[in-house]
Amino acid sequence: MGFHLSSPQNWNRTFNVWIDGIQVRFRPVAKRAVDGGLLRRIRSASRVSAAVVVLFFSLHCTKPAASSGKPAKLAGGYEEEDGQGYLESGEASWYGNEADGFEGKFTAGGDLMNPEELTCAHRTLPLGTLLAVKNLENGRRVTVRVNDRGPFVRGRIVDVSRRAARELGFLEQGRATVSLRAVEADGSPAKGWSAADLVNPFTIQVAALSDPANIEKLSRDLQLAVGPVTLVDATSRDGKVVKRVRVGTYGTLAEAQRAAEMITERFGARGVEPFITRRR
Repeated sequence: MGFHLSSPQNWNRTFNVWIDGIQVRFRPVAKRAVDGGLLRRIRSASRVSAAVVVLFFSLHCTKPAASSGKPAKLAGGYEEEDGQGYLESGEASWYGNEADGFEGKFTAGGDLMNPEELTCAHRTLPLGTLLAVKNLENGRRVTVRVNDRGPFVRGRIVDVSRRAARELGFLEQGRATVSLRAVEADGSPAKGWSAADLVNPFTIQVAALSDPANIEKLSRDLQLAVGPVTLVDATSRDGKVVKRVRVGTYGTLAEAQRAAEMITERFGARGVEPFITRRR
């Protein structure tokens, strides 16, 4: 077996051999003196030296490895790869049919919702962001513009327009697994929106309620626990008029996530499902 500098076991074995050699060399010369305590002190000191050296090499060998270059997980489900911008994957749905009542209504971006335009709703990306959407089930692709907020349904990451769903091939089934990539107009990856974060900060939608008593109670409790509450009029997919109960203003997604986790911990028993979104 070869001797490896990086092996603590090899160093320990070497010092044991050295100590035994000292014992053999000293015993014929001064057996009584050595057996009386000198060798014991030498052995003790040598053991300490061996321990120090072994500790040094152990720390060296267990030092964290350099970055592997794999994508780093970011807050909100994003991944950032070198030169690849922001990526996200999950379930998509679509809106703008005759039943949901969104057609012709104002979007968060101020547009009138037109189901035949290539647009979408996303909870956190800045309004105006272009998204390259790929249907991971059939490989079809389309580029859409974020002009609305949503979907506020657990597990879904984007609501695309009717036309986008048709081009992606999931109009009939209603949902599909997709990947999203934020891009520039020329198709290159888009990066960073710190300026947009300051102009349009994040907030947390805790619930969408229709009962006035529930709205008042939840708003009061959130005000005491978290901060100012905002009520936003909205219409649910089934046509019901609701109040979206939102709380807080956060300059970064990470800050909003920490607040959302706290809200879930304190109010989760009430059945609320906090979603991070933008103020508009």
